[in-house]
Amino acid sequence: MDSYLDILPKGSTAVAVKTKGHNFSIENDGISSTGCWVVSKDRVDDYVIVFHQTNSGNNVYIGEFVGKNAEEYTERQGKKYPRYRIFIKNLKLALKTNTNWTSFVEKGNGGFERIYLENEGQEKPKYLDPDSIEAEEGYRKDSSRMTSTRDRKLADARKKKDNYTCQSCKNQYFVNDKYVIDCHHLNPINLGKRNTRIEDLISLCPTCHRIAHTRLPPYSLKELRNIVEKYT
Repeated sequence: MDSYLDILPKGSTAVAVKTKGHNFSIENDGISSTGCWVVSKDRVDDYVIVFHQTNSGNNVYIGEFVGKNAEEYTERQGKKYPRYRIFIKNLKLALKTNTNWTSFVEKGNGGFERIYLENEGQEKPKYLDPDSIEAEEGYRKDSSRMTSTRDRKLADARKKKDNYTCQSCKNQYFVNDKYVIDCHHLNPINLGKRNTRIEDLISLCPTCHRIAHTRLPPYSLKELRNIVEKYT
């Protein structure tokens, strides 16, 4: 039986959505997108899985998460919640299946048409409800994080060059004998694969880094500084 574990790489997370094609845009040489969904504002995943229902079966696509943008709103119990369009790069058709959505994500009672998934090498699928506390607090902060040994050394060199100080707000945080500082790509990594130089990176505190990624494309360093000035 087909499940998301067949296509989601080990050690990765994904936001998965079920659609009949409403506002699902496929761009073979560019950035694809889903329709609009109520999802966690700050959560960032490695991949996006789109379970596209058709009259002749279900097409399951997977691509790399790029970002999200609030375009619509929905109301629940008198409160308005933003609905985010999710952007995807390198989208590809992963499989065709007659397996239904519930079986594919292994959610016993169905319900949600967008959920969070993860592959930790487990034998059976597991999911995180998009409205759960675990899902809200367990997100990965930045999909452009550096993972290879070489990239970590480059990031460490950038932080040292900046004296472990945020280049936006100019604050330096030293907690429990270590500096709290992130390394940010000045040119978004989702623009494509390339060789990163130390000049392409900048040190930001977690707050400024988070603000930078509240927009697609992220705010520039100059724009970040202008935002910080309004609150200092």
